[in-house]
Formats: sequence, structure tokens, C-alpha cells
Amino acid sequence: MERRSHRSAPSVRRARPRGQEGGVRKRPTRSRRERALPPWLTLLGSIGFLLLCFAFIFFVAKSCVATQEASQVRKYVTGSDSVLSDSANLGNEQLQGTISVSLEDPASLDAAAIKGTADESQKYYLGSLRNEEVPPEFEDTHHYMVTALGIRAAATETLAAVAQGDSGEFEEAVSSAVEDYKLSDAIVRDHYVPASEEALKESGQRGDQGYLYESKPFMDYEALGLGSSSAREAGMPEDPNALRDVRVVEVKLAGQPLLPGGNVVLTGSDELAFSVTVANAGEAAETGVQVEVVLNTRAERQAVPATVERMEPGGTATVEVRGFKPGEFNEAAPVSIEAGPVEHEQRKEDNTLAGTVTFGI
Repeated sequence: MERRSHRSAPSVRRARPRGQEGGVRKRPTRSRRERALPPWLTLLGSIGFLLLCFAFIFFVAKSCVATQEASQVRKYVTGSDSVLSDSANLGNEQLQGTISVSLEDPASLDAAAIKGTADESQKYYLGSLRNEEVPPEFEDTHHYMVTALGIRAAATETLAAVAQGDSGEFEEAVSSAVEDYKLSDAIVRDHYVPASEEALKESGQRGDQGYLYESKPFMDYEALGLGSSSAREAGMPEDPNALRDVRVVEVKLAGQPLLPGGNVVLTGSDELAFSVTVANAGEAAETGVQVEVVLNTRAERQAVPATVERMEPGGTATVEVRGFKPGEFNEAAPVSIEAGPVEHEQRKEDNTLAGTVTFGI
């Protein structure tokens, strides 16, 4: 039989984990906890980020608006140039040839061609009148363009009506129409173009002046024998020493006299139309004398031009100026009327008359 020992088996020593030699027991290492930012600092950072985003969006939007406004101005200037150029080509290339042939041979009067020209002229006028994309800087300027195109359309329509009727009156109708065409040329040349240049200057887009319309007459009036000077006048040289003087002698508003520094009260039935009488107090005949009425209401400044075609020395002429928008109830709006000045005029104190207009019930 096998003898078993009663002694216990020798204990088995366990291997110590590394790092515990020497009897020192190390605690397990823990990952160090990251320190978080204070809530108030996080809030300020978020607010700053939002402000930065809003500022960026604001400047981008402002830049886009400025670019859009610049594009709108250029679109208007180039569009107006196209309309006025087409209108002038209509007169020079179509209407003038038809009129010339008709004046040489009344039997060849082409009423249908003149009517077609009148319809085209009316189209340009209505298109300009209904234009709703006029930049704010050109609101007053656009009025001159509409006025000039309206005068051309009305004169050509009248000419077409005469052509369809009694051909014996056609030559007289042409003379009357030519005077209206000259007036429209003066409005474009002396008012629309300078006002457009000023509007571009105010909008900071002087570089777009190259797109402005280059003024030219509606027709070659000399070729028609209806120029501004007759053969008799052409043979009489102008005296450079002659006294030149035009003056405003009378202004009536709705039939009521407007005195210097005076006031005219309008009622609901009164028409806002000025009758301006200009006198030539000089020693030489005056042609193309410019007359302008400026009405300053609270809403806007309204300037409407007119032209006195010719005044002999010592003579007078009266022009009707209308097309104004009335002001507010009980508003006293300043108004000024100016005639000339003409070339070489020295005394200009009597070229202007100023007063007020009160809009009553």
C-alpha cells in the first residue's frame, strides 16, 4: 500500500504584476478629466459668432444691392438711349423723306406712310410713359424724355390727320409740326441730357456717361427748307453790339395773375397750368428762348420747360406750361418762372419771377 504524507503541498507563488515589485502597490492610472469652459464664456463666444455671421450677411447683401442699383441705372440709361435714337431715326429716315416728296409733289402725298410713322412715334411715347423701372435718381429726368416723345407723337398724329384729309393744308401742317419737333429737340438737348449727367453724378456712376444719348435733331429742317433762319435773316449778319434782353412780364395761374412774391390759391376746379408771357426788350430778334416753371411741393421738385420759338425786338410771346402734380391740401408751394437768359444778355434780374401756390379745397 502506498503511504501518503500528511504535510500540505507547497504553496505556489503567484507572479506579481509588473510595476508592483518592491512591495509597493500602485493604483491603476485614471485618465485626467478635461477642464470645461465656463458657460458664460461659451455664451459670449456664440453671440460673437452670430454677430460675425450677421455682419457678413449684411455686407454681402449691401454689395448685392449696390450692384443691382448700378445695373438698374445702366439699364435705364442704355434703354433711354435706344428709345431716343430710334425716335430720331424715325424722323430722319422715314418721316423726312415722305414729307420732302409730298412738298415737291402734293399729288404723291403718302398718308398711309405718315400714319405708320405716327403709330410708331406713339409707341415710343407710351412705352416711355409706362416705364416702371425708372431709378429714383432719374425720376425728374425721365419727365423730360416723356415730354419730348409726347410732343413728337402728338405733332406727327396731327400731321397724319391732315394728310388723310385736305392735301392743300398739308404744307401749313408741316410748318406747325416742325416747330413742335424743334421744341422736342430743345427739351432733349437742354434739359434731358444735362439732367441725366447730373443724375449719374449723384449716383456715383460717372463712368456710365458714355452710354448717354447724343442729342440730334428729329429731322434735317434745313433740307426741308424749314430751318430756324430764313434766307432773308441769313443775309443779315447779327450785330454783336446789339442789346440783348428778355424778361418775364406776366404770369397767370388758372387765370389768376401771379405777382412777384405773391400767392395764388387754387380750388378743386382750377387747373394747375401756367400762362407765361415773355418780352424781348432787346435790339435783336431772339429765337429758341427757354422758359422753365419750377414747382416745389413737399413731395417732389417739378420742372417743366417750354420754348418761345421767335420774338422780334419789342415783341412778346406767351407759352402755356402744364403737366404738374398738385401738392397737399393747404400746402403753400414755392414756384419760380425763368425765361432765358439769352446769349450776351447782361441784365438778368427781370428774367425770373417767384411766388407761391396754395392748394385749397
